[in-house]
Amino acid sequence: MRRVGEAREDELLRLWQEKDDFDALDALLRGELELLKQRLRSRSAPGEPRPPTRDDVAQQAVLRVLAASPPPRFPTAAALRGYLWTAARNLLIDRLRRANKSPHEIGPAAAGSFHAEPATKGSLDRIERQDMAQALELALNLLRPPDQEVLRLVYFQELSIEDAASRLGVTRDVANTRLVRARMRLAEKLESWREFLSG
Repeated sequence: MRRVGEAREDELLRLWQEKDDFDALDALLRGELELLKQRLRSRSAPGEPRPPTRDDVAQQAVLRVLAASPPPRFPTAAALRGYLWTAARNLLIDRLRRANKSPHEIGPAAAGSFHAEPATKGSLDRIERQDMAQALELALNLLRPPDQEVLRLVYFQELSIEDAASRLGVTRDVANTRLVRARMRLAEKLESWREFLSG
């Protein structure tokens, strides 16, 4: 008999693969990361790590991370959060590549250009500096394509708002409105994932 969790995962996967539902992809990643968080925390705690369960076996991407030898240990909560940002990004890239989609990759220099923006500043201030590029990459790739596109044009291709508007085939005001909304959605996504990984 199938578990309720399996049926939900299958439905989320279908929505992501067939309908490009980025909220479904977000939920899939959170499920995988929740399992990873539990496993890593149990390994950091005294005593023996618990044996793999059927749920664990279903999460092959997570198990690849856990297969590291020796298993990772985290002296501080910040170290664990950093590891989880990286794991979340890697799981996302794995899913995107399996769906024949190209992930947006962000280096530390590009991450710095977001830091001064009012719509993202608060969220980024609470993320460790070394985790910033990972966090931005994860959040950006979980936004809907129109939001990704306007952010990519302005921040990574460093186009002016006028040039971005021309590329998008819209007026300057429309492009600016899209940019403001995309930054707000990025900030919300960053904050949501920061809270999730910190919890």
